[in-house]
Amino acid sequence: MAMGGLRDVLADWTDYDVAGFELGKILGVFPGDRSFGGVKRMFWMDGYPLGEMLVDILDRMAKAGVLLKNENMQYRWSPDEPNLSLTWDDIERRERSS
Repeated sequence: MAMGGLRDVLADWTDYDVAGFELGKILGVFPGDRSFGGVKRMFWMDGYPLGEMLVDILDRMAKAGVLLKNENMQYRWSPDEPNLSLTWDDIERRERSS
């Protein structure tokens, strides 16, 4: 697959580990020719800060409305434009009211 942006990679629901891996490739953490099989343990086992950090970024993007996250720990690019002016206080107020 040709490397596109995260919007292209997460056009459909994608498991958290594969989404984290793809984010890592886009950020240059993993070489473009690296396969998921060579790094999957860092997403499946505790104690790998890089895997945890990449998934944390995905979670923060979901909180900010850029991504959607479902109950199966899958991510997808949100079809709605995110509100780029949201602060963490705005997000917390929104979560408390829902």
